[in-house]
Amino acid sequence: GLNALLEDIDVVVVRARVQDGGPLVLIGHSFGGLLAIAYSLKHADHIDRAIFSAPLLMVKQRVPAWKRALSTVLPRVAPGMSFSNEVDANLLSHDPGNASAYTGDPLVHDRITAGLYGDTIARGEEFIARAPQLRIPFLLMQGRDDQVVDPVGSQRFFARAVAPDRAFCLYPGLYHEIFNELDHEKVFQDIESWLTQRTNGQLTGWNPPP
Repeated sequence: GLNALLEDIDVVVVRARVQDGGPLVLIGHSFGGLLAIAYSLKHADHIDRAIFSAPLLMVKQRVPAWKRALSTVLPRVAPGMSFSNEVDANLLSHDPGNASAYTGDPLVHDRITAGLYGDTIARGEEFIARAPQLRIPFLLMQGRDDQVVDPVGSQRFFARAVAPDRAFCLYPGLYHEIFNELDHEKVFQDIESWLTQRTNGQLTGWNPPP
């Protein structure tokens, strides 16, 4: 489950803090973005800032009815059972080369266990509700045309947040993997601007939810 993964992240964070000693920024994308939020809530004193890219707070993809029904049952009776995550590589970014690299990567697979799937779905709503508890500065980044993660989840999370120096970038026309989009330069530019200045006026994607 998520707790075991958070322990692994903490090992790396603590080691990085000891070895480097400078400001420590945790960044996570998609499921990693969900983990980054979870870690920031649990170990806010271990990091200085965080960047959440398309965090998996709400699923955009249409989940088959049988999978939705079993998501509350299988984690209890067969947590190790796996099934497809339904991710279409062609909807990750507008760069055709990215889809080919994704499907051709031997370290990429489309399986997710029932236990992890159920835990992920439940935690998304939990973390949106707990957004006011997040106290470290964070940058939330989201493609508005994301076909994997629902941008509404990111909007709801940010709308509830009260952390200092928080910023939200919503990019029209960009899909899920904003770092691999054809127009990715502005995304990295916003990260640099936020890390060095942390002023919303310097962010090209700055677009807070109403």
